[in-house]
Amino acid sequence: MSIYTKTGDKGTTALFDGNRVKKYDDRVETYGSFDELNAEISVAEKFVTSHENKTLLRNVERQLFYVCAELATEDESALLSKIVITEDDINELEKVIDAYTLKLPKVDSFVLPGSSKAGAFLHSARTIARRAERLLVRFSEQTAVRNELLKFVNRLSDFLYILAREEDFRQMLDKATKLIVAKYLEQTEQKPSTTSDLSFSFCEKLMHQVQVVSEEVGVPVTLAIVDAHGNARFNYRMEHALLVSAELATKKAYSAVAMKTSTEKLTEAVQPGAPLYQLETLTNGDIVTFGGGVPIYGKDGAIIGGMGISGGSVEEDIHIAKKALSMIEKG
Repeated sequence: MSIYTKTGDKGTTALFDGNRVKKYDDRVETYGSFDELNAEISVAEKFVTSHENKTLLRNVERQLFYVCAELATEDESALLSKIVITEDDINELEKVIDAYTLKLPKVDSFVLPGSSKAGAFLHSARTIARRAERLLVRFSEQTAVRNELLKFVNRLSDFLYILAREEDFRQMLDKATKLIVAKYLEQTEQKPSTTSDLSFSFCEKLMHQVQVVSEEVGVPVTLAIVDAHGNARFNYRMEHALLVSAELATKKAYSAVAMKTSTEKLTEAVQPGAPLYQLETLTNGDIVTFGGGVPIYGKDGAIIGGMGISGGSVEEDIHIAKKALSMIEKG
């Protein structure tokens, strides 16, 4: 059976309830824009690298079918048999927006639209969503439109914006990590076998070695240890260590895990013009790029955690961290 019906040859189109209107009717222009938005979201979904984001976008694609169906139905009684957007759908978008906003760096200026392919397509979809919303608002001044539909469409552009930022940010970190690993880790950093896990016994032994080395240097420090996911596992602040050393040691340990290298090796890569320029700013200060953070490797050569030392000069922190860890390895 042919896909063309010839019923639209005279410039009209059929709505879902069977009524016919002009193809340039505001109703058709409005749901046609949401159809366009759905197609752009489908393109973006093919480029996102997060399974969670793919699932979120596919769900929105289904919801946009419901939006188009409602807008393409002139007879309100016909909506009773259709799935429509509800307050729960609005709440789900808001939950995602709030959760992603919390985990992303704060933005104090305009964001260029997309540093990754996924981000670029999501920003493109966002602009279509805004245009479709403008058409919907204009249409609602002529014909009754449910408030839930207006609210959902308003949240949708914010949802696409925050997903674009999340994809850009995460892909930037992934790219940065691969760059660091390729440029520094494989060439210059050995992968010593240290321990099979981050047990309390291991952390305690490392603490004692840090104390021995720090006393040799004459600088009280803070030791922080995180697991392979950056979660805190152990923290010890020596007497008289600088108060700020507690926060810095944790950030150094986290950075060593997140970037898969000793933190002093990041210094060159974040200089103006270098590949990771402004990395600390983009990560809201969670990643530090000066010495004192060292990855901890397991017996199979995989990173199982990171340690951070803070309290002395950069050179002293590096020395204490690496010597204490090497003493554990020899032991």
